[in-house]
Amino acid sequence: MNLIKQLPLGLGLACFMFMSSCSKEEAVTPGSAVTNESSNLRQGGPVFVPIYHFPSTNGPTCVGCMPGKWHLGKTKLDATSSLTAYAGNPSKKWVQPLPTPSTGSGSIVTMVGEKSYYGYVSANAENLIPGKKYKLTFSISRTALNEANGTGPYAATADLHVRDVNSNNIITEKVIDFNGKKNEWVTETIEFIATFHKQEFDFHSENPQGESKLTYTNIHVGENAVQQLN
Repeated sequence: MNLIKQLPLGLGLACFMFMSSCSKEEAVTPGSAVTNESSNLRQGGPVFVPIYHFPSTNGPTCVGCMPGKWHLGKTKLDATSSLTAYAGNPSKKWVQPLPTPSTGSGSIVTMVGEKSYYGYVSANAENLIPGKKYKLTFSISRTALNEANGTGPYAATADLHVRDVNSNNIITEKVIDFNGKKNEWVTETIEFIATFHKQEFDFHSENPQGESKLTYTNIHVGENAVQQLN
């Protein structure tokens, strides 16, 4: 302020008005909400933007395509698919179209199992509060392709591991019980206590014993799939 007093009246007034108009940025802590208070939105009050926790599976369909922040284990086989076809390819339709899962609409992630390699895809939950308990809700299905000699094989099993990103240790895991279900969704939840602000979620599928053909296991995650429980 002493410096402003020493300036000519016009320049000092302009400097003072500039300093007054600047506002401090509010820090965003994990688990908090972000508000947008720009001048064109203030009449309607603050706009709350949902905090990102877990990426949805919605995205462009093709082999090797992955929705934002997902990781595919085999980019030459794994894909983002539609409810009617592997990788959205009309020439590779599922033996039966999948219904819309209970977790929402949109595309799905397909992990492909082989004889020697299990299917694998992963994604991270972010902006978590260490020590807090969370629940992720997702849908999973096993499908097959129409092939020249009939219907292709189905995956035998699937599971989900929640890992600590620092130690790579498994925090908790869930084995998926398809209970004989094919070409339909199984909606599952998994609960975990955050050990860090980010946790890794690894999905796996396995072929039946001795099966050499490809199998297809699909995952759907909708918007706001992570819920804080405490």
